[in-house]
Amino acid sequence: MDFLIDTKDMNWMALSPELIVLFTAFSILLLGLSKTFNTNEYLSRASLIGVVAALALSFYLWGKAPGAGGSVSPEMFSKSLFNDRFSQIFNVLFLTMSFFAIFASVRYPGPDNQNKAEYFTLVLMAVVGMMFLAKSANLIAAFVSLEIFSISLYILCGFSAKHGAGTETPADGVELTWECQISQESAVKYLLTGAFASAILVYGMALIYAGTGTTEIRLIGHQLRVNPYSHNTLVYIGMGLLFAGLAFKISAVPFHSWTPDVYQGAPTPITGFMSVATKAAAFALIARIFYVSFSEIREIWMPILFTASVLTMLVGNIAAIFQDDVKRMLAYSGVAHAGYLLIGIVANSQEGVASILFYLAVYLFMNVGAFAVVFIMEGSGKEGNSIYRFKGLARRKPLLAAAMALFMVSLAGFPPTAGFFGKLYVFVAAIRQGYVLITVLAVVASMISVYFYLRVIVMMYFHEGESREAIAVNPGMGALVTVSSLLILAIGFSPSVLIKLALDSVPF
Repeated sequence: MDFLIDTKDMNWMALSPELIVLFTAFSILLLGLSKTFNTNEYLSRASLIGVVAALALSFYLWGKAPGAGGSVSPEMFSKSLFNDRFSQIFNVLFLTMSFFAIFASVRYPGPDNQNKAEYFTLVLMAVVGMMFLAKSANLIAAFVSLEIFSISLYILCGFSAKHGAGTETPADGVELTWECQISQESAVKYLLTGAFASAILVYGMALIYAGTGTTEIRLIGHQLRVNPYSHNTLVYIGMGLLFAGLAFKISAVPFHSWTPDVYQGAPTPITGFMSVATKAAAFALIARIFYVSFSEIREIWMPILFTASVLTMLVGNIAAIFQDDVKRMLAYSGVAHAGYLLIGIVANSQEGVASILFYLAVYLFMNVGAFAVVFIMEGSGKEGNSIYRFKGLARRKPLLAAAMALFMVSLAGFPPTAGFFGKLYVFVAAIRQGYVLITVLAVVASMISVYFYLRVIVMMYFHEGESREAIAVNPGMGALVTVSSLLILAIGFSPSVLIKLALDSVPF
């Protein structure tokens, strides 16, 4: 019996961004073997070359990829992956977000740490996993992709636990700093909750397969449309478990409790990277599955997602009010924004999916800028990221304070910033589908958030700073803050360009 492999749908060109990032990750491991090249300067430049090349190819492939309603099938590699504009635009989001973790190499990993190459390799491997997740056309491919980036992030969250040269053992009796201890704690918490979420997710996928007889995302939707026997309890339970597993990744209530502790303890470059990239990856899969696979049974899952969205917005914003650590505050802010993004899923329309893309792009620049400022202002010890470190920043670094104020008002949704149009577009998509109540509750939640965002601005402009510590703004972080500020203003004054790009990227 001959074993034949069908090579007709093996579109390697469509995978070129992923392959470039993967090749770069392995090359960095080899570079790390040389003492000459095992420095942050060399390794970060090598990472940037790979990321920029993959980013340029993703933009090129976006224009070549099949769009909605086209005659060309987007499926490839035996229907395990998609090649469409939706996946390519997510490639751009993931690769752009990686700049933050790479530019942070100005002081992280430490100069004495021998694990520098591993840091950059793990960041790139996380990006590769996210890129494949956005392309997944099969639940099995989606699970493998999700685990690739999750395992990388588990390790990266504990990277600060590496003290000294990273070669010490418990027998050496080295006393751990507070940063090392909390980094260890964040890694363990993320690992345990992540493993629990993965178990729930894969069990849900197994039940969906048992109920429909397939793991292909498009075929599941087809089965639910034409086969009445597919509307069974196994599919409904599997769908609920699938959403619960992904809800961990997007920090939706009640699966959000890990978020503030992990965000606070993980190294700030990793926290900033995770804050957007992980959400974007999970929402890419959620949008595909609930719009393509489960659209036929929306009356079953709609109340669940409606409730999760409302609770996530309210709990995230209310909890953020009581935070004095800026990283914890931004963690709860991220929880609330996951609630806003879920409104786009609840809308269950092409406009709803486009609004998610628009919101994620806007959220990327707001969060990158905010975490870049946090990274610049970061100190040592338990109070290293206290909100009180921002006191008097307007007098010491007026441009930096102005940028942080812009990020805060944009996150709060004040016009004419990009954040306002991000929320507006999501709200309009929901209202057009008749979901007025969730929009009203989202506006109420946004009004609650104004307090803790403005609190940072009050600290910068209306309090005298006690610290005389010099604030060093390195070129990489300065560039991120500047570009993010300009793009937030540009999108705020002309959102139509990005809206059209998001609409053109919806493949369903």
